[in-house]
Amino acid sequence: MLKVFVIDSAAARRAQVCRLLMDRQIHSEPFETVAEFAEHMPSQGLVLYCDERDDVAGLVEALEQRSWLPVIAYAQQPDIRRVVRAMQAGVASYVGFPIDPTEIMGEYAKLQGSFAARLAQRERTSAARRRLDMLSNRERQVLGCMLDYGTSKEIARFLGISPRTVEAHRANLMVRLDVRTATQAIRVAVEGGASGAAQLFADPSIRRGETLAQAPVLQ
Repeated sequence: MLKVFVIDSAAARRAQVCRLLMDRQIHSEPFETVAEFAEHMPSQGLVLYCDERDDVAGLVEALEQRSWLPVIAYAQQPDIRRVVRAMQAGVASYVGFPIDPTEIMGEYAKLQGSFAARLAQRERTSAARRRLDMLSNRERQVLGCMLDYGTSKEIARFLGISPRTVEAHRANLMVRLDVRTATQAIRVAVEGGASGAAQLFADPSIRRGETLAQAPVLQ
């Protein structure tokens, strides 16, 4: 069952919105402020936000960091500049007040496909970044070179280390990433936003010329 989270600082208006939704058998949960809602951040549902304060950007940012719920804003007399600002911040749709539950559900139906795809992409990105966080600096370096160079010999030439050392790091990072092929490792790197060889040496802790004896080996 869809849950609609109503964020509105005006108690009477908030109650009215919830009653309208309840009359259509739509479950709703009221919140007075964005901060109150953020303390109970859900993973699924729809957010109805009364756009009368200047915190819509903060709401969207909080949702993007912790979940991925569509936001439909509403106002009694929507001002075009406020509507544009809300849409630029990431609000999915904008309606007038009093709200029409049928219109709300229609807008939500339009959004479901695109937000499902965005949520799936976000989950893949988060999972990839968690894997990348397990790599050492040198393993990140080798993985980054895998994005730009085809073979261990080419990577070794670029890094100034031996191909045998590159192979050791490749073996380690593939275990850490839980992948079996170089193609799978590259996909994790791309989904997680790993840097290619051109950006590798911005980190001063990463150096070229490491020997095999210095290479980190998984226990």
